[in-house]
Amino acid sequence: MLQRLYKKALPFCLAIMLAIFAFSSNVPVYGASDGNSIHEEVVEVSDTSTVLTRGNFLNYGTVAMSKVSSTRVLISGITVAHKVCDKLGVSLYLERSSDGVNYTSYRHWDFWGENKDMFSQTLELIVLPGYWYRLGGGHIAIMGNDGESTTTITKGLYVN
Repeated sequence: MLQRLYKKALPFCLAIMLAIFAFSSNVPVYGASDGNSIHEEVVEVSDTSTVLTRGNFLNYGTVAMSKVSSTRVLISGITVAHKVCDKLGVSLYLERSSDGVNYTSYRHWDFWGENKDMFSQTLELIVLPGYWYRLGGGHIAIMGNDGESTTTITKGLYVN
């Protein structure tokens, strides 16, 4: 029982920690351009999508990306369901841009977990410096022949 409580509380704790970090920092946490200037100091971006009408299975999905060094980024995706599902999936789509506005597909990964109510995947990647990167996620919950999905996408993160 206690283990199940931890499984349900962990994603919420992670989301709260990300929010505290994002909003307590003096670093602006928005995309590549706010209309007048480019913010290259941002070290972490994230996005969470909660299913607006309560789904039968899927609760929410989250993606996050942070700069580890001048050539490394850490990316992660989480898919959370209301109950144990036959399959939970998270797809991670890394996109790259030279100007912070026009992104193209760079790399893609698909991960699946079975008989879970939460599934996450984290990767540390080597990337080329001097580009903007953003992370998109596809989150899916499958129970029998039914499925629900949502998508997420972060704002740009400059790696120099």
